[in-house]
Amino acid sequence: MDPGRRQGADRARGGGGSRLTLTLAEALGIGAGDVVALVGGGGKTTAMFRLARELVERGERALTTTTTHIFAAQIALAPAHVSATDATEETIAAALAAHRHVLVVGPSDAPTGRAAGVSLELFGRLRAWCPGVCLLNEADGSRMRPFKAPADHEPATPVETTLVVPVVGADIFGKVLDAEHVHRPELVSRLSGAPLGTVVTPELVARVLAHAEGGLKNVPSGARVVALINKVETLQDREPARETAERLLCESSIESVVLAAVRGDKPVLEVCTR
Repeated sequence: MDPGRRQGADRARGGGGSRLTLTLAEALGIGAGDVVALVGGGGKTTAMFRLARELVERGERALTTTTTHIFAAQIALAPAHVSATDATEETIAAALAAHRHVLVVGPSDAPTGRAAGVSLELFGRLRAWCPGVCLLNEADGSRMRPFKAPADHEPATPVETTLVVPVVGADIFGKVLDAEHVHRPELVSRLSGAPLGTVVTPELVARVLAHAEGGLKNVPSGARVVALINKVETLQDREPARETAERLLCESSIESVVLAAVRGDKPVLEVCTR
């Protein structure tokens, strides 16, 4: 990574007299009223709930939701949730007044232990009902894999979205491009040009995340894009994450890349910019 880009990372770590830590919301540039879509794999749900907590801690309110599905154990992470069938302007306002962070989900399916996502129509109503509230949306699924490519029907990104965050887990570096490690490996192979069975490299990851049918698929006009490389604390050497960031920043539509440890006490390790 050239000196200018590394300088941006150093500032995020507190170099040159800057703050020692950033919240994840600060690193992503999220403000009140933003509509955020998290796509990809490697910690989207954890990142979504962390962002909601950070927003509440700084005195704001947050609505979390999904346009795909969410598991019961994940629903329990929210201080309150409202079913789509019960969602009205009044019920959402009351829940936000009481809890400041509310999760909105679709119908639950007991056999699978998960709830469906909300419709794009309801998502639009949530935005209209709560114009000053940050909406955080998990817009696709990855079956717990750190890396993926979207299927034809994915991601379900609402047109109201102002920030798209393509996510990848750094624990994918050095793993094999196969179904054990990657969700929809055949699509990753097609987008990257790498054959199945290839070792996953920074170049391969960057190709998919920066591809119009990969991490940049269905980005609404005017929305910002900030990539998130999570689980960087699992690497003995951060260079694979930094190389991925450098390659991603060659794509003009990607504003910056955050190297993160979303589960950690200090979630932001570096912010890479041009």
